[in-house]
Amino acid sequence: MNHALRTQVISAFKRIHRVKATVFAGDEAALNAARSKINGEYKKNKSLTNETAIKELIQFSKECEDVLKKTVMQATETEPGRYTLRISKDTYMWDNAPYREDGPPAPDPAGPAGPRSCAGADRS
Repeated sequence: MNHALRTQVISAFKRIHRVKATVFAGDEAALNAARSKINGEYKKNKSLTNETAIKELIQFSKECEDVLKKTVMQATETEPGRYTLRISKDTYMWDNAPYREDGPPAPDPAGPAGPRSCAGADRS
């Protein structure tokens, strides 16, 4: 592996560990699990010599960083049944459908014929 590619691999390795530390801050179990997984994946591919494959793995590492930064959130139980959610500036927030006054009316849960019951229904 040439020096420039080796530098990219080391940079990707450090970057994903920094993201892991930010995303899982304060959660030792998650930090240890993520550290083990990251280190295991890098060690598994340590002897790889194909430059194309190495570049693909560097790209995959960058994609993993994005997934961690944008989709992983931590929830902490503050009291029984109540949680605080830690959302970062990078967390992707999906857009909700806006409420429209002129939109179609909500369907009636009872249906067009009104409330029904199976209790006395004719089953012929």
